[in-house]
Amino acid sequence: MRWIHKERVKGSKTDELRLGVASWDEGTGENKSIKYTWFNKKDGKASRGGEVPVVALRQMLEFAERHGYI
Repeated sequence: MRWIHKERVKGSKTDELRLGVASWDEGTGENKSIKYTWFNKKDGKASRGGEVPVVALRQMLEFAERHGYI
């Protein structure tokens, strides 16, 4: 992911939400993603994984709500 915007996760001293161009984008810049980023305690580097297509967010929230997770 090539992040464009980021902000600290509420209630966390280190974790971030990042928005930007998805890692699977093929150079067009059209594929957007969001990532929950946490940092490795051993070396301080950002984690890999946790990246989701922005277009799936609404469905993900509705799915979680239907099943009582939120």
